[in-house]
Amino acid sequence: MAETTDNNKPMIWKELVLGFAVIESCIYHSIRTVPIVTASNAEEALFTDNLSRLTKLEGGETVKGVLQVPFPTYEVTGSVPVEGEEFSNVLLLGYEYSGVQPPDWMEVLKRKAANPEKCV
Repeated sequence: MAETTDNNKPMIWKELVLGFAVIESCIYHSIRTVPIVTASNAEEALFTDNLSRLTKLEGGETVKGVLQVPFPTYEVTGSVPVEGEEFSNVLLLGYEYSGVQPPDWMEVLKRKAANPEKCV
């Protein structure tokens, strides 16, 4: 769901997280998690990689299980339009959990867009 819809303004999306897939890498001897999110409509399913995250496992990776999340949990992403660019980068801002006060996502987006390499 988009909070801001003007083409010239920053946009923020919240997508429902159903759980986190636990993935083991035999090559790197590591464990990572990947959120399992829903698409809110058919168009979103076709034009985002939300539904393909789990189908893009690297060689030597296996799904070991799924972690449950409290309902509702949202993955929050955002983008800031860049003048002269048709598409802007989509940045992962964080997660929003029921019962926890969320940060000002627009401020998080502004900080992250200004310095995408730095953790904010």
